[in-house]
Amino acid sequence: MSMKKLQAEIDRVLKKVSEGVETFDGIYDKIQSTNNTSQKEKYEQDLKKEIKKLQRLRDQIKTWLSSNEIKDKTSLLNNRKLIESEMERFKSVEREMKTKAFSKEGLLQRERMDPKEKEKADTVDWISSTVDELSRQIEVAEAEIETMLGTTKRGKKDHAKIERIGELEHLIERDRWHINRLELILRLLENDQISTEQVTGIKEDVQYYVESNQEPDFEEDEYIYDDLNLEEEEQLYNVGKEHNTQSIEEEKPSIQPKEEEIPKPVTSIKPNPNPILNPTESLTDSKPETIEDKTKVETISSVPKVVSAWTEPIKIVEQSKPVDKVLRTSVQSVKINEDMELALPPSLADLASSFEMIKKRAAADRHDLQYTNHILDSSLQFVPDLIDSERPKSYQPQTPHITPSYYPQQPLAIFENPNLFEKFDMDALFFIFYYQPGTYQQYLAAKELKKQSWRFHKKYLTWFQRHEEPKTITDDYEQGTYIYFDYENAWCQRKKTEFRFEYCYLEDA
Repeated sequence: MSMKKLQAEIDRVLKKVSEGVETFDGIYDKIQSTNNTSQKEKYEQDLKKEIKKLQRLRDQIKTWLSSNEIKDKTSLLNNRKLIESEMERFKSVEREMKTKAFSKEGLLQRERMDPKEKEKADTVDWISSTVDELSRQIEVAEAEIETMLGTTKRGKKDHAKIERIGELEHLIERDRWHINRLELILRLLENDQISTEQVTGIKEDVQYYVESNQEPDFEEDEYIYDDLNLEEEEQLYNVGKEHNTQSIEEEKPSIQPKEEEIPKPVTSIKPNPNPILNPTESLTDSKPETIEDKTKVETISSVPKVVSAWTEPIKIVEQSKPVDKVLRTSVQSVKINEDMELALPPSLADLASSFEMIKKRAAADRHDLQYTNHILDSSLQFVPDLIDSERPKSYQPQTPHITPSYYPQQPLAIFENPNLFEKFDMDALFFIFYYQPGTYQQYLAAKELKKQSWRFHKKYLTWFQRHEEPKTITDDYEQGTYIYFDYENAWCQRKKTEFRFEYCYLEDA
């Protein structure tokens, strides 16, 4: 897309943003001024529609901010911040409406609850609010990273910004790690697989992390969730594998023995026809951990993970025979299904068949998606241009007059040839320019006049040519003797001395 088209599209989107914000503010004022509940609910729905429109425009602005084609991104950043502030206002309105609609009923219901049930409900609310707060912190950090990347000049390294971006990425990673565990705890708490007292025991530590994780002297406690014994559930729900691998790799230097005492453990494993490990076997083993056990953990970490149905399979070993590879992966998938059925709780055992069906459908859809992308790429080479949609123009005389039928009724095609205009003299070119307005011939005449050092004055609407070198030349104008074409009175060329030609009236060459 050319820069002019891109700028026009940006202006159009920014205009929509200003109109949407104006509409949003009007509806917001109506909600604040009315006391009728039904009216407020109606206005809330209207407000929701407007904020969704603004969110779609925000996504488009974020795409442009990440592009390197746009140099000045100030207006895009300002409009994005404006939309995000309106999103915050909508969240406050939505929270207020929900509180007013359900607070009395909820309080009465809480009073009738059993104390344990009430405590469990309060804990569930706390976990949900904590997850929301961590998600908000992630959004703020991502927005700050995008702003830094958008304002960084190409080819220049700002070490302070790079360091700050690294800190924010680490913060986002830790927030997501905590969110995964809190969501797992919430699921276990709702299924009565964990007690409320256990969750209350970690509440203070989690709250300290949420409130103080961005302070410079903050030290994180990575063992907050150890008392809950979530290892089995983490393997069951595929939570925390990346963190576990990272922590094992960090422990390697501290447990690595000297070469003189113990030989180095092998850090790779030969291809095994049955590389899938039963998670229950590793959990039931309660022997004290030794250096040999830790080296086993290191070697196990290099074994390929269980293949997900939504990602492409990881290559375990380069096989020379593709048929053997297909058979091996099919055997592995069967064993994965068997282990999954053994590991799933009874309440989720009926989902195994549905998972397999979705897995097969995803594989078929992936093949169809690759074919579709290939077809789209090939069709993109033959995208029609706007000129292809224009209808062929037919000549229509501006001042029609009855002439004999044997006179030419259509202009000859040769008059659209630019080379012909090089043979015309000045009078012919001036005649075509002034008496064929809005035509291709007028454009060709102007182009030929510019080739012969004539320049069009946008204020006097006529053509000027230097008679000699200007006596004065500045950034805003030049002054000297010029030849100009008098098209209004005498239809001839005249001389003008001491004429001041201001560049703001000069048509671009």
